[in-house]
Amino acid sequence: MLATKLSNALVAPSKVANILDWRKAFGAVMGIDITRDRIGLAVVEHPEHISQSVPLVSIPLHETGAKKAGISKSAVSELETIIRQHHVCASVVNWPVHNGRMGEDCGKVLHVLDAVINRSNSVVSRKRPFTLWGSSANGSFASFPADSWGRSVEFARAPEYTPGMSYSSKSAFRQESSCADPSLVAASVLDEWVEKHWQIDSKLGIATAPKLTSKNFFFDPSSVDEYNSETASLQAALL
Repeated sequence: MLATKLSNALVAPSKVANILDWRKAFGAVMGIDITRDRIGLAVVEHPEHISQSVPLVSIPLHETGAKKAGISKSAVSELETIIRQHHVCASVVNWPVHNGRMGEDCGKVLHVLDAVINRSNSVVSRKRPFTLWGSSANGSFASFPADSWGRSVEFARAPEYTPGMSYSSKSAFRQESSCADPSLVAASVLDEWVEKHWQIDSKLGIATAPKLTSKNFFFDPSSVDEYNSETASLQAALL
């Protein structure tokens, strides 16, 4: 399978940390949380300067009255403006898995990112890459044991049944956080990413990047191509 623009721009979370280390004097990382109607945004500088992220005003994904597909030109323009203003060198995108499962929300994230990269070469690119960060609160594939073929046993587990339950990938994943400000979610994702990649001494004002011995890249570029190639099923879920 040929690599897409999107998969070429995807890197490991530790790679984004390395980029910010190189650009710590004059650079920032942007946090992104993509929901059905809005894009939550936050920025963080190198933790030697400030260790907490700053949430920004979220922007509408679509123009009023327009068909809800992809992303509007005005939204892409706003993203480009924010990137210039804050000297963004890379992005950390919220990857909304639920107990290690990818559903409609993950498809929405890839669908919007693919639309962004096709409209602009300055928001996401190989020179300004992005990474996918699954919050520890939502669980990840690494949380569950794998069989001899490397497959997660989580995908064989049926959801716990409760009387009158209605289980759907379209409603299960975002129910608990549907009312949350997406920019606050983006800021929380950034804060967790910073905490995992630097040891911060607030007294000395020093932030040291620890050596990561375990694999922290749970969704590789080839998987993006495979997941995003299921166009028919994704479009059906996103309508």
